[in-house]
Amino acid sequence: MATKKLTKKALKQPDQFVGFWQGASMKIGRFAGENAKALVIGISALATVVVGLVVLTWVNEGRAGRASMALERAEKIAGAELVAPGAPPKTDSIPRFATEKERLEGALTGLDGHFSKRTPLADEAALVRGSLLLSLGRADEAQAVYEKLLSGRLDARLRFLAREGLGYAYEKKGKLAEAQATFAKVTGNRKPIADLWGAYAASKAKPAA
Repeated sequence: MATKKLTKKALKQPDQFVGFWQGASMKIGRFAGENAKALVIGISALATVVVGLVVLTWVNEGRAGRASMALERAEKIAGAELVAPGAPPKTDSIPRFATEKERLEGALTGLDGHFSKRTPLADEAALVRGSLLLSLGRADEAQAVYEKLLSGRLDARLRFLAREGLGYAYEKKGKLAEAQATFAKVTGNRKPIADLWGAYAASKAKPAA
């Protein structure tokens, strides 16, 4: 469907201008509402890609290799298929769970059991942890994770992911002004998605006409 070009003449007509943005906000709201889970989970998947890039600088470190494997295992647990009670066990070493909540909690336990502040790739693990907490509906804890990351000396390749995650945490808590301001600071390849969520937060913050 072709998009009408917004001309200077149109901008001078308040009713048309307001109508354009009201329609846009409605479309943004529908898209974000329908794709909320996919967009939030996307930050975890992207964190895995970034981790792969960062690990290249640690290839000669045994501890970093083990940390990378722990991150990969947590991602596999979070993405493993759910199983019915009594189903035959799988032949690999990845645990399976009956519910999504149990699966996410299993991945979170795996992360927490391996990573500490001094562990290689601890920041990358914290990003994945924040995403898991968001998926579990634990927005307060996720917010604390992202804020702690952003207050430290976080690698520039990870900072935009932490900021985007913080925006999601604010949005889930209903802090729409904070979410909008946070999404506006996201840069890089995730900026279009962050801009979409920022506009969605703005549309939710506006009182109904």
